[in-house]
Amino acid sequence: MDLTQVLRNIPEPNDKQLLAGIGEDAIGYRWQNETMVQTVDMITPVVDDPYQFGAIACANALSDIYAKGADPLFALNIIGFPATTLPIHYLEEMIRGGVDKVLEAGAYIAGGHTIDDTSPKYGLSVTGKIPAGNSFIRKDGAKVGDAIILTKPLGIGIYTTAIDQKLATKEQAEVVINQMLKLNKNASLAMRQVETHACTDVTGFGLIGHVCDVAENSNVTVELDLQHTPYLPDSFFLLKEGATSEGMDNNLFSYRSRVRNMVEISTEEEQLLYDPQTSGGLLIFIAAPQVDELLKELSNQGENGYVIGKVLEKNEVPIITKNSFY
Repeated sequence: MDLTQVLRNIPEPNDKQLLAGIGEDAIGYRWQNETMVQTVDMITPVVDDPYQFGAIACANALSDIYAKGADPLFALNIIGFPATTLPIHYLEEMIRGGVDKVLEAGAYIAGGHTIDDTSPKYGLSVTGKIPAGNSFIRKDGAKVGDAIILTKPLGIGIYTTAIDQKLATKEQAEVVINQMLKLNKNASLAMRQVETHACTDVTGFGLIGHVCDVAENSNVTVELDLQHTPYLPDSFFLLKEGATSEGMDNNLFSYRSRVRNMVEISTEEEQLLYDPQTSGGLLIFIAAPQVDELLKELSNQGENGYVIGKVLEKNEVPIITKNSFY
């Protein structure tokens, strides 16, 4: 899909208070000496349990706020619900899961809107604020020499597809649910302790799609080191069992031509790179000398950090991969 074509009728805002708009994870807006942040996101069910789905949907929506270095203040529910085919208890549990996750984030749900739909959909419009002394972290600030840190392993979409296809074991489902339920709150707090040049969260466009977004907006090329890129333990097994999705295929179609693999990789390795993530981790770009400090801050916050690549001068493609996953 050519998003430039789709969005061409939206005029460029003539507002100097708007720091970032279309193309960013969330908008930034200066208001009375504060920087406010606003985002909206929604998803369809990725698990069977309505409470868990609600909590995951809200963790996913909150992620854009955290990627910009902000704290969420309040949120509005956005819900589609098939009232004639699902019991009202499903909706109640879905909302309860969302409420609990937003409270965990230190914010609250202040209202929202629900429509009758053919299948459940849940998300949030979230308003947040950049803490005093911090800055709005954009996607276009990556610099040559930066290191790239990822805070959650890949493979979330593979696991959720396996759940949908009844391929996943109870243990595999538990692993991925825990990953999706985990807020990016602490990872965001950690990256604010260093000079972060750029950040985005890894969600529906997969690792390659989101890295490509930063690379193209920053006018650089990114080298990914697959050997040090983390993934959920049974990702390749589930791929071989057939846990591939339409979203993965769409990402391959959209981004494959923008990647040059320096070594031959297997079909499953390539698929993992394009796997759509729900409530994935943060992708943080910082000056290489600050890597140890960020990894220490992440550890202090109970988070993991994986150095998965570096930023190079702009090349003929936005992304180069080296090594392999195994």
